[in-house]
Amino acid sequence: MRLSTVGSVSREVAAEWFPFLAARYPGRRREIKEFTHRDPDFVFWIYPDGRLHDARDSHLRNVPRGYGHILRDEPDYGGFLRGRVATHFEHQLVVVYCRAEALAEAGPAVGQFLRGLDQVPVWVSDEALVVSDNADIYGTVADLQGRLADGLLKENMAWTS
Repeated sequence: MRLSTVGSVSREVAAEWFPFLAARYPGRRREIKEFTHRDPDFVFWIYPDGRLHDARDSHLRNVPRGYGHILRDEPDYGGFLRGRVATHFEHQLVVVYCRAEALAEAGPAVGQFLRGLDQVPVWVSDEALVVSDNADIYGTVADLQGRLADGLLKENMAWTS
């Protein structure tokens, strides 16, 4: 499996903070799950329009009302994003269950994610590292904000040309 790494944090630095993000790490998915399930800061679903849904302690038990079918649409979840915020000492990790390419480039999913993250009732640092459940590294929250801004700028320039 080829892992994506984009943004301002190299895989080597990320692995210093969270060893399971190393390029080679046996049992990576299990470790990510154990870390984010042990004591999450927040568990969420983000609607396609960016609204936040508090999944409390479980995505499976706390699916947005009327949307139970999204659990059968892995990894797209009917356009919803699901994830967890967890902290280890001074480093925060935001794990998003999605396709590898979903947050790697500017696009609708980045805007959706940032709109939802903005509503999270716990503090999330701009330096929090954002990764997929497969350990693709998307960079920090600030990197994603920059990616969205760059994408909007390019889109605007194309529209005015």
